[in-house]
Amino acid sequence: MIRLLTCVALCLAAPVSALTVDQLEGRWQGEGALVLGNEPEQRLRCRIRLRTIDQGQSFFSGRCATAQASQSFTYMLFETPRGRVTAENRAEFPGELPQTMQGIAAPGLLRVEAGEGRVFELRLEGDVMHFRIEGSGDRGLAIGAARLVRRQ
Repeated sequence: MIRLLTCVALCLAAPVSALTVDQLEGRWQGEGALVLGNEPEQRLRCRIRLRTIDQGQSFFSGRCATAQASQSFTYMLFETPRGRVTAENRAEFPGELPQTMQGIAAPGLLRVEAGEGRVFELRLEGDVMHFRIEGSGDRGLAIGAARLVRRQ
């Protein structure tokens, strides 16, 4: 009984970050579809990486591409023990990507967003990561979704 209570106490005392962004850590790749404005759906290929730097701090980087264009991104994620996340753009050439995004992390989920409907969302279901991106630009609203698996 004492061992069980000790285990429960240690689990409850563990930082939330051990159950959230860290759970998504690794290299992921896969494909899906992107819809841009009124254009036909395009095949979307993505590679992303989440790497823990320190407790509550992770790098989130990647690249997604269609036959017409590609976009790379690098964000530093800062997660509080209560699951609030701030994402700071650390790209060498940030371009049109938001400089700062806010969001949440929960077991198997990371979602950050900025104004104007800009969203990055990662949702882990079993061995599959569902990656969703949304944003608006000069060509209209872009919505992409990809199914990612861990790379070895």
